[in-house]
Amino acid sequence: MRRPAVLAVGGGAAVVILALLAGSCARDRGIPTYPNAPVVLISIDTLRADRLPAYGYTRIKTPFLDRFQQEAWFFENPYTPCPMTLPAHTTMLTGTLPPEHGVRNNAGFVFDGQTHSNLPHLLKQHGYATGAAVSSYVLRFETGLGVLFDYYEDSVDTLPGVETVHYRRLGDKTAAFARTWISKHATEPFFFFFHIYEPHLPYDPPEPFRSLYGVSYDAEVATSDAIVGAFLDDLKKLGVYDRAIVIVLSDHGEGLGDHGEDQHGVLLYREALHVPLLVKLPGGFGAGRRVAAPVQLSDLLPTVTALLALPTPKGVTGASLLTADRKGTADRPIYAETLFPRLHLGWSDLRCVLNARYHYIYGPRPELYDVVADPAELHDLTESDPTTASRLSKELQRFPRGSEKPGPVDQETLRRLAALGYIGGMRDQGAVASLPNPVENLGYLKRMQEGWRLAADKKIPPAIEVLRSIVKENPGMPDVWIKLGELYSEVGNDDESAAAYQQALDRSPVFLPDTAVRLGQADLRLQRFEEAERLARGALNDIPTKAHELLARIALARRDLTTAEDEARAAAGSRNPQPSAILVLAEVKIQAGNPVGALEVVEQAQARAKELQLSSVYNLEFLRGDALARLNRGDEAEAAFRREIAAFPAHSHAYANLAVIRFIRGDRAGVDRLMDEMVRANPSPRAFLIAATTYGTLGEKEKAAAWRRRAEAAEGQPAAR
Repeated sequence: MRRPAVLAVGGGAAVVILALLAGSCARDRGIPTYPNAPVVLISIDTLRADRLPAYGYTRIKTPFLDRFQQEAWFFENPYTPCPMTLPAHTTMLTGTLPPEHGVRNNAGFVFDGQTHSNLPHLLKQHGYATGAAVSSYVLRFETGLGVLFDYYEDSVDTLPGVETVHYRRLGDKTAAFARTWISKHATEPFFFFFHIYEPHLPYDPPEPFRSLYGVSYDAEVATSDAIVGAFLDDLKKLGVYDRAIVIVLSDHGEGLGDHGEDQHGVLLYREALHVPLLVKLPGGFGAGRRVAAPVQLSDLLPTVTALLALPTPKGVTGASLLTADRKGTADRPIYAETLFPRLHLGWSDLRCVLNARYHYIYGPRPELYDVVADPAELHDLTESDPTTASRLSKELQRFPRGSEKPGPVDQETLRRLAALGYIGGMRDQGAVASLPNPVENLGYLKRMQEGWRLAADKKIPPAIEVLRSIVKENPGMPDVWIKLGELYSEVGNDDESAAAYQQALDRSPVFLPDTAVRLGQADLRLQRFEEAERLARGALNDIPTKAHELLARIALARRDLTTAEDEARAAAGSRNPQPSAILVLAEVKIQAGNPVGALEVVEQAQARAKELQLSSVYNLEFLRGDALARLNRGDEAEAAFRREIAAFPAHSHAYANLAVIRFIRGDRAGVDRLMDEMVRANPSPRAFLIAATTYGTLGEKEKAAAWRRRAEAAEGQPAAR
């Protein structure tokens, strides 16, 4: 192992050394430095500290993190500066707070790595290879983080209209990308950022954790422990672990209903801000050391530069974790904020400052808590201790406000973020004198979440009723209109769908540069081709893949096969092409009467899916089956349709095409079974209409009429013909 250099800092020598290091205060007596050591940053999304055994929780077991704690420095009171994924991770990588680095929310802000110093660029300047593998759309390349790294693996095939889980990637799959990259760079200086998303909603834990803890947050935490444990074992097998600086942490916590918030982003209580943080040094130096003083995620960058004996960039406001237990650090003010309530919900934003004893939250009604005597933050002290409240209010005013104006946000980004639980449309209200207090409006938020849950459970009419009641009271909620547009589309009511999407655009002037691709899709179904094309072309700069997909389908509807193929190829020609985008070209080939060419494209999409370790891709087997059926390869087509149904039970058209094959083979009972199975898997009026259309195509007029009546009953109005 590399022999570390030790900086003995004391007396006048300390002044000289600190001056030479551009003001860095990261070195401490007896702390070794490790020039060129590997640096591995492991982020477990949405992990609140007090749900880990290391922080006193007793209801689950996390053996791998427990073992890692024994080998690392353990920080008892780390805090995030923002309970949102993108701002928090930007802070980790810059050593600055959200008002300083400019990323204040998951949507609407892009990090400018040319203007702000950051750890990947700094380490690259000193000969490091840099890589990252992330597990959520929230950290996609286009946020500005991807360009910071030599390698940035963010493949998450979003599969519009299917399951929300596809907006993320399972942590073990992300770990495989991380392992492959690290194995290629294990003998050189490298920095790797590994991010998993398991504790975040929606919960879908694997065995044995599902049986042990149910479908729950705790089960996802235990799953995360296993994923991180396997990854740490990989580092050991590669000969990296012992000589590396390994940091394990989270970006933010989770409300879990403690103060009325189930998730995160709206409130600033400790359950959303208090995160785990463990730092293992090469050779296990300082293993088991505990630091009680409050620290924050902006402290990561100066810690790494101190350990690598590199200068800390000017403008970094974090401090080295290695000096966090010095005398006086307990009074260090820690800052946090959330603009989510104002930008998304029209409520007041919140800011707070805390130290080892107190937590002061500034909003329409300020709050003060003694976190030592009242760690659950149940007893507000603003009236009984106005002196402390006033002092901390002044401390808070010393932190910069920064720019709060979001940039343009496309509808596709909002829809994907909503699928991950970040509900609400962006609204830039600027400096508003008085806005509602988020704490007093959580009932309204719960109504929105209830509408989302009903929709996820395929209870479409009740979901529409809930969301309609919301926009009746407050029509300025773009995301509710967007969700209504999706639901009306699902039940086959394209007129109402288009109207809802238009309401979203009309009430969201911040979106003007992007336009709504989903409105264009509704216009296409309504054969309003010119309007659909206008919307698609307006989206090309913001969401080029989706815009080109829409343009390809518009061209298909116009029978312009040359343009359709050009647009389909453009959709698949992105930096990191997803199988779903590649498959648009297969659709074009089928419509052009070239099923052989379509099969070739399907194979390309399947090969890309294998590269991305995707076990299934929406529409892939359906398009394969469609092409095979056109080649009169019925057995193979039937097998493909059945594979599509097995992977995606809600794919109604796969049932319909399979039913046609069974009808041709004389299996009329099989047709009936397939239609029944289809509506059980996807109980919506649109599925009933597909059944009616299928029977009509097969000449079964009575059955077609019966299914159409069921569609009318499900929708509560006559079904569109």
